[in-house]
Amino acid sequence: MKVLLIPLSNFEKSIIDELITHLSSYGFEVDILLERKFLPISAFNWDRLQFDAEKILKFFRNIYDFNYNSIIFIADVDGYVDSYNFIFGLSIERYAIVFTTRLREEFYNRKPNLLIFSERIIKEVTHELGHTLGLRHCNNNSCVMKFSNNIDEVDKKGKYFCEKCRYKINEKISKYLQQK
Repeated sequence: MKVLLIPLSNFEKSIIDELITHLSSYGFEVDILLERKFLPISAFNWDRLQFDAEKILKFFRNIYDFNYNSIIFIADVDGYVDSYNFIFGLSIERYAIVFTTRLREEFYNRKPNLLIFSERIIKEVTHELGHTLGLRHCNNNSCVMKFSNNIDEVDKKGKYFCEKCRYKINEKISKYLQQK
């Protein structure tokens, strides 16, 4: 299965490399599009000072119709959907976006920590990838598909799929390979 990562902000190369290695370990073919892209200003909510995740995905869905099973955008901004104060990410069909502002230690008035930031990005990108492949939230506290209501919950969950979710991912990959 093919995954396309599109960073919409500048991230340290080490973070992108770790992310590619992590996703590739599941058998995904991971590509990255480093061509500079900008978030649509029409998706910015001036009252909330946040980006509307649904508007971003709808905007990019019209531009990126590449032959990938999952297309995941990564943006160092704050995002939301109408029913939440903020979100770490959102997926709609095969498209997803991960917002990294609240994944940074600095957001919580703590000292910057690249390792923690990288780990959180890996977890949230993997989580949204799972959604693009049809996985729902999981009740297993260590599974990457566990819903995270806040940063502490992101830190508590693992970066890997649990056995049950991994089985579902493997089924998807097998079906994809049979169709090739």
